[in-house]
Amino acid sequence: MDFGQMMKDHLSNYKVKKLAITRPEKWRGGHLDYHYILPANKRELNLLDNYRQETHQYINDNAVKLHQYFHHLNSSQAVCFNFFYPLIAENQLPLLLKVLHLKDEEISEWSFEKMLGEGERTNFDFYLKLKSGKEVLFEIKYTEDGFGKVMGDLRYQKQYKNVYQEMLAGKIRSGIDVYAVLLKNYQLLRNIAYVKEDGTRIVVFICPKNNTKLLKEFDHVIDHVVDPRIHPNILMLTWESMLGEVTNHLKLDPKMSGKLIEHYREFEEKYFPN
Repeated sequence: MDFGQMMKDHLSNYKVKKLAITRPEKWRGGHLDYHYILPANKRELNLLDNYRQETHQYINDNAVKLHQYFHHLNSSQAVCFNFFYPLIAENQLPLLLKVLHLKDEEISEWSFEKMLGEGERTNFDFYLKLKSGKEVLFEIKYTEDGFGKVMGDLRYQKQYKNVYQEMLAGKIRSGIDVYAVLLKNYQLLRNIAYVKEDGTRIVVFICPKNNTKLLKEFDHVIDHVVDPRIHPNILMLTWESMLGEVTNHLKLDPKMSGKLIEHYREFEEKYFPN
């Protein structure tokens, strides 16, 4: 059984035991029942309870567009909110700078679903801007079985010519057909296109350590497609390492809120059971 199916089975049990919802839901109007899907009108239950009210309030106040399948318990957007927003609520976001080993930096801006004013209106799941001017873009994954590819048609030919030919210039190893490799690795290279070689903009991918499909796909693109000059500005982190480091920092602070520590225990229970 692959990682995605294992987590769907776990989340199905979580839905019953933790959320006390026993009725399965159908996906895309099909005939099959799925227990890991919440009723669409109860999608806020995908936010962990310790910070559910604050996170839901932020989403509403800022008109954040939730994904169509946010009510699926394996929603990567929900993972993103459940991990990052409690740090914001407790003024602990600077812990991310320690995790990312960004010394002598301070955060000046943060946002979810950040769209930069370039490219094809790509949304990054989470975004940091630092006082130095450096930007950190986060791409979040959970049970997805790949980063996504596309078929070559007129639409993507135009996008390549008008957008990515320039954005990927100097970022792909020599001798490679950039258009062809973009189609095969569309989401990865679409995100990597935003990297800046001078280090003023980095892209951080986060996925589970046991989602080997994502890790292998990422490693292949880095090892065989992306020019080594920009490798230092592209990071792949695992959720487990992020969670471990953040939790360790929190536990070392005697003034830390027990609520926040408990939240990350529940985050682990939901998404990464032993």
